[in-house]
Amino acid sequence: MADNYRWVILIIVYLSILAFTLIFQSIPPILPFILSDLHLTYAQSGLLMSLFALPGIFVSLLGGFLSDRYGMRPLGTGCFLLMIGGTLLVGLGINLQILGLGRIIAGIGGLTLSVFLPKLLSQWFKERELGLAMGIFNTGVPLGSVICFGLFGKMGDLWGWRVPILLTGIYLLITFILFLILYRLPPSQDIEEDKPLNIYKSLKEMGWPIWWVGFSWLWFNAAFTSFATFAPNLFLQKDYTIEQSGFLIGIPLLGSLLFSAPIGYLVDRFKRQEWFIGMGAIALAILALFFNFSSSFLLLVILMGIFSAMIPAPIYSLPPEILKSENVGLGFGVISTCSSIGLFAAPYLVGKATDLTGSYSWSFIFISLFSFLTMIFILFAHRSRSPTDYTDLKR
Repeated sequence: MADNYRWVILIIVYLSILAFTLIFQSIPPILPFILSDLHLTYAQSGLLMSLFALPGIFVSLLGGFLSDRYGMRPLGTGCFLLMIGGTLLVGLGINLQILGLGRIIAGIGGLTLSVFLPKLLSQWFKERELGLAMGIFNTGVPLGSVICFGLFGKMGDLWGWRVPILLTGIYLLITFILFLILYRLPPSQDIEEDKPLNIYKSLKEMGWPIWWVGFSWLWFNAAFTSFATFAPNLFLQKDYTIEQSGFLIGIPLLGSLLFSAPIGYLVDRFKRQEWFIGMGAIALAILALFFNFSSSFLLLVILMGIFSAMIPAPIYSLPPEILKSENVGLGFGVISTCSSIGLFAAPYLVGKATDLTGSYSWSFIFISLFSFLTMIFILFAHRSRSPTDYTDLKR
């Protein structure tokens, strides 16, 4: 019976990552209403997105390190309280300063929680079905994005932009209560709270493979967020409507939603996560270039949805395999830190290149380069892993 409880843990983890995504993606669908109500500039409105991702660069490593040394109930409680408090500040804020503060507070809690959640899954699914669990876990982000882009704009138009934000706060509170009730460690898991608090020593012990995995995840996120940011403008230039543009952007998200869990199952069967990641990344690099030469955008985004699903589940199943159990949380912290860097920096760099050249062709060249670097860095991870890692997997 205790063994089957891992599925209950998966449910609460899924509800939690969904809450994280609802906070993160709540701003874009209602941005026009915020601009009008608070008289913000486009630069200021973009800042509301960046401020959420910024804390992840600084807090993810520490959060992962602490999750390896202390129980996740008190740490998770702190994360949920920060997320709820930050969301309420945004929902009730009357100026940019309050909204920005709310986004930072919510970002600290949300991005730290996003490190704890895969660590918790790795504890319960370590012996079997870890790839499937991570695949299901990674559908939470596209599902939350689809909910936000599908509903929040309409709700903001009907009832005001604060309503979807405050409803997200209510969902957060309910999820927090469920987390407190349902959270538990697996029977065999021991938390060694007397370990020395030396994050530098732990980082050194982990070695380079986890950093190569993290850098690969950085470039994937850089490519995906750059595509979501700049592809709509290309579609509009090609005489697509706003609705059609939004539909095309949503298809890669639906691809991840549909195919991430099956990819996770294949990872459980065959391992060799680096091959899944490498094949998906090189396909995405080629597809990005085709946006400059082809007008078959529907086919391209469908293929993007399929191949982008080949990357998240394998990435998240790697830390428990390549790290000792006492450093798995810190490993997920590395992945989250790298993701935050990619999300924060890539849209600006690609936008700057577009401004300098006056052509969206360079946007997709950079997106293709980011995807190619995803493949290169996961190859580094593969080459730096000890042969005993693969021997252990076959036992």
